[in-house]
Amino acid sequence: MSEKLWGGRFSKPTDNLMERFSESISYDKRLYKYDIAGSVAHAKMLEKQGIIAKEDLVSIVDGLKKIENLIDNGKFEFRIEDEDIHMNIERKLIELVGKPGGKLHTARSRNDQIALDIRLMLRDASLEIVDRLNVLLKETLKLAEDNMDVVMPGFTHMQHAQPVLFSHYILAYYEKFKRDRDRFLDTLKRIDVLPLGSGALAGTSFPIDRRFVAEQLKFSKMSRNSMDAVSDRDFAVEFLNDVAILTMHTSRFAEEMVYFSTSEFDFIDLPDDFCTGSSIMPQKKNPDAMELLRGKTARTYGNLVQMLTLMKSLPLTYNRDMQEDKESVFDSVDTAIDVLDIMIKFLPGIRPKKDNLENALEEGFITATDLADYLAKKGMPFREAHKVVGNIVAYAESKDKRLDELTLDELKQFSDMIDKDVFDILDYRSAVNSRQSYGGTASDNVSEVIKEIEKELEIKHDNTIKCPRCSYPVKIYKNPVPTVDIIIEMEGKVVLVRRKNEPYGWAIPGGFVDFGESVEDAAKREAKEETNLNISIKGLLGVYSNPDRDPRIHTISTVFVAVSQGIPKAGDDALEIGLFDKDSMPENIVFDHRDILIDYFEKNM
Repeated sequence: MSEKLWGGRFSKPTDNLMERFSESISYDKRLYKYDIAGSVAHAKMLEKQGIIAKEDLVSIVDGLKKIENLIDNGKFEFRIEDEDIHMNIERKLIELVGKPGGKLHTARSRNDQIALDIRLMLRDASLEIVDRLNVLLKETLKLAEDNMDVVMPGFTHMQHAQPVLFSHYILAYYEKFKRDRDRFLDTLKRIDVLPLGSGALAGTSFPIDRRFVAEQLKFSKMSRNSMDAVSDRDFAVEFLNDVAILTMHTSRFAEEMVYFSTSEFDFIDLPDDFCTGSSIMPQKKNPDAMELLRGKTARTYGNLVQMLTLMKSLPLTYNRDMQEDKESVFDSVDTAIDVLDIMIKFLPGIRPKKDNLENALEEGFITATDLADYLAKKGMPFREAHKVVGNIVAYAESKDKRLDELTLDELKQFSDMIDKDVFDILDYRSAVNSRQSYGGTASDNVSEVIKEIEKELEIKHDNTIKCPRCSYPVKIYKNPVPTVDIIIEMEGKVVLVRRKNEPYGWAIPGGFVDFGESVEDAAKREAKEETNLNISIKGLLGVYSNPDRDPRIHTISTVFVAVSQGIPKAGDDALEIGLFDKDSMPENIVFDHRDILIDYFEKNM
């Protein structure tokens, strides 16, 4: 039995049964890359703050890289006696580099360490899921575009209700999947919060720089209450909820694919490569992929309920119960990705059976509502029209006729308002195209919606890149939020401000251009507000756009070079102000300002 890294106050070793019962390394080892990334950032911060020596940092980072390489290549021995991924890595690090490895855990706890690892993992997982949802949205749109001429029965209560375009039906799922994507992006805001630096629950007495760590790990926010940071799993609950809603939508779609492909409906043909056969009945084509999508939903619901139940009565702050938070999260991540991968490949293989759908439209008196609307438009109160058409349906049913098979004389028995023009509205295609209210199934409406969606998805636009933070497409040369930055020259150096606002660090003075304001006026105003300096603009350095420049909003910045005299003074949103040259630039520079400054120094040296 090995000695525990935390075992100083214990007189007896941990029982073997307790070790097996309490270990989490069997599943949390998948967090190793995030644990190592967090440790590297933490170590760099410790060295920057003078808490560990430079040579200690070099040893620690070198050791962590070796450990990552061992795990990548399947050569790392995970030991249950070391309990979890954190202790497994730390023990191996000490074995590799000696005493410096024992300094890594300075000013942190496993409590804030695991909160960091899960947030890093869910941040990546969310973007993977969003990427797949973007592809699924495009496949959904394409399926709708390819079948604009197909009409099908729409259902309520699983009864024929009104005729709709097959494209309109498919685009209903586009809207659901779009909301799913937007939910994950919104949850990402609450995942993207740095907890490291909270310690076990109360923070630390060491002079750490959490802003530096946030910048290193690209967090847009820092937690501001250490007790909340280590006890919070709301972000994980929210993520599990997003997955559960997503799989609820895919399950509804799957259910319709199952019964629409049955012999009783025979509305669609499913792709062979996502169906299976029977071991005994050679004629069978079973919709297994769709049935499994329905089944997968059960586990995502279970994972959500498990997490809610786990957290429901826990006192602040960390409790060992919270070790049970990972397996449900891991399973929902894997399930969501698998489900989306199936959907993306399944959709292009769907083939609606146009003739069968049209035949089905002749059943169930599917234009009855149109007949009631016809009477209402001629002046009959709708409730009376509803009753009249109900009587007509009962009569047609007794005669075993469709509504369009009734003669004009038969129809006039129920109302003198009915004339020969009634037969125009009893045609199901006319019924479809009469639904012209915004959001309705009329062909013109659906075509316009498709155009709107194409614009949303940026299918027909060039000069776009995908933001690595939020996954939205960003137009590089046509950005809707203009800003200015001003490189102010003073005494052979440039003025930089250290910002209070997240994600923290040194920055070129600047800000947003107000509505109706010229960029030159904005530059002068921002310089005054941020540095208390009046500037004279020398010229334009360039126009810059980078989706990484600010994770909260995408901007395009006009960068001016200016000169000034006087004493700079930090404005309300800055912690401090300083003068820097090419050889003395601060380490932490926000957004893309370092690249801009490099351009400036290259052009002015």
